[in-house]
Amino acid sequence: MNSPHITVGLVDDQQLVRAGFSLVLDSQDDIEVLWQAEQGQQACELATQQPVDIMLMDVQMPVMDGIAATRKILDAAPIGPGGEVTKIIVLTTFDNDSYVLKSVEAGASGFLLKDAEPEDLLSAVRTVGESASVISPKSTARLLRHVREMGAAEEPESSSSKEAVDHECDNDKGASGEGARGECAEGTDFGLAEPLTPRELEILRLMAKGKSNQEISAQLFISLPTVKTHVGKVLLKTNSRDRVHAVLFAFKNGVVDPEDLLGDVGDHP
Repeated sequence: MNSPHITVGLVDDQQLVRAGFSLVLDSQDDIEVLWQAEQGQQACELATQQPVDIMLMDVQMPVMDGIAATRKILDAAPIGPGGEVTKIIVLTTFDNDSYVLKSVEAGASGFLLKDAEPEDLLSAVRTVGESASVISPKSTARLLRHVREMGAAEEPESSSSKEAVDHECDNDKGASGEGARGECAEGTDFGLAEPLTPRELEILRLMAKGKSNQEISAQLFISLPTVKTHVGKVLLKTNSRDRVHAVLFAFKNGVVDPEDLLGDVGDHP
């Protein structure tokens, strides 16, 4: 079976950086770099003229920075050759909370440092190309820690929401073992137009703990296509662009324990 063909746009103001990324990506049979841009505004124009599946977006550039360009491109929701909205991986030499948080808020599906190994870059492109998300474990932990601190300062009621979920879960624990926690949240709608089913809540909880579709399938003894269907419904109902944003939703709404989440994500490869 042939691997899916992933088209890529490179956005960086340094020609040497673009050349290096292009060399690595074009060496793969399943990845093709369609165009390159040296600043954000140019990337916005190319994204409309020639949509791609994935964009690798530098943060600091002249005319329009990568975060502003990411927001503008995703607001326009261009459809790549693969039939899905273009996804963006933000690349930078700086690993700090501000860049991570702003990139995710702008809608980026990933955040990687420019000094990542070539294998990590290829893995990131393929992961995002499979409608998942990628973000460096260290950056994920920092992001969620930042969100936790913001939540503690701005939304003290969120802790009571978590306690309500935990109390409901504790009442139903026991008979079904570890997975029972995900079967207990009927009536916990988190203000969603269409509440999550108990199974979908269980899936969200495992997604938030960094589990892949394959790992969820194995843990819950359900087929991979079934997992993918549930994941799709979770993203739709929570209005999440991808897994990163679903994790943020779970985190803000107390679906998972903050310390467990940070530990699992930080340890996840």
